[in-house]
This record gives sequence, C-alpha cells and structure tokens, in this order.
Amino acid sequence: MHINLILHRYWVALFPQKLAKHQVHTFDGKTIDISPPTNTKVYSRQQPSYETSPPVEATTWGATIKAPLGYIVHGRSGDKSSDCNVGFFVRNNDEWDWLRSTLTVAKIRELLEEEDKGGKIDRFEIPGIKAVHFLLRDHLDRGVNSSSSYDCLGKNVCEYLRCKKLEIPTLFLDRGKI
Repeated sequence: MHINLILHRYWVALFPQKLAKHQVHTFDGKTIDISPPTNTKVYSRQQPSYETSPPVEATTWGATIKAPLGYIVHGRSGDKSSDCNVGFFVRNNDEWDWLRSTLTVAKIRELLEEEDKGGKIDRFEIPGIKAVHFLLRDHLDRGVNSSSSYDCLGKNVCEYLRCKKLEIPTLFLDRGKI
C-alpha cells in the first residue's frame, strides 16, 4: 500500500485590490458588485526596527526584586505566517520608560532561552499605548499549517515570556499586580 502525503503551506502575498472581485452575497440570493476602493495608499513592507534611545538607567526607580514580568506587564502574541508577533504594554508612564529601556532584542533572546530559534528579531515602540512590539522572524517553523511546534499560532509566546523573572522596581509592584 502506497500513501501520498501532500503538504499544504500558507504563502503570504500582496496583490492590488483592483484584481480582487469585490462582492456581497445576500441571504436572499442576490449578489451585489462592489467597486474597489479608490482612496488607497501603499505602505512600506518593512517596519523599521530599533532599540530605545536613550534608555533610562535601571537605578532610576530604586530598589528592585526578581519577579515575573507579567506581574506588571500585559501582552499579546500571535502568528503572521512563520513569524510571531509579541507585544508588551504597561499602565503608567514610569513603567513605560522602564519597559522600553529593559525589553531590548538581546533581553528577549535571553528570556526565550532554548525557545530562541535564532532568527532575526525586529523591535519597535508604540508610545501612545505604552507598548514595545517584537516580530520574531521564522519563529513558528513554516507557519500554522506546516508547523512541527505545539504552539503553531504563537499564542503562548507572550505568556511564556511574561512568566520569566527579571528585576522589577518595587515601586511598580507596590501599585499591585495585574
């Protein structure tokens, strides 16, 4: 007996909206054609990656204690094909200065430990929501439908990192854990 195994892979691609057939199918069986949008903009496919400048000295907030990152930092992660997005955000401005100064690409690699796949890691900041975002390139094997990982959607990466212990200012912890 011979078994053929077909592997399907997800390949991310961009194409002009005018090439897609835009339609609405109603419950009563009608199909309504929709013109593609005319007011569009092409964005760069590459988000600039950078470390914080200037970082704030760790001693700025006084005494620290080794505690899980998740005691004061919220986060979310997920897949984009074989890449994994992971973002962290905090409540207060001083925590934001600490977060953006502490979470560097090198620190993320250190916290990932054996889970670091060695691929490129992009980093950027989102000041309006006090967030630091990382894109772990090729972290998820070949993507959700061809991954050998138990976390093929990258949903556990953030919680894995939030469980990691690092030196957190007691000033922040005294405000209460999230």
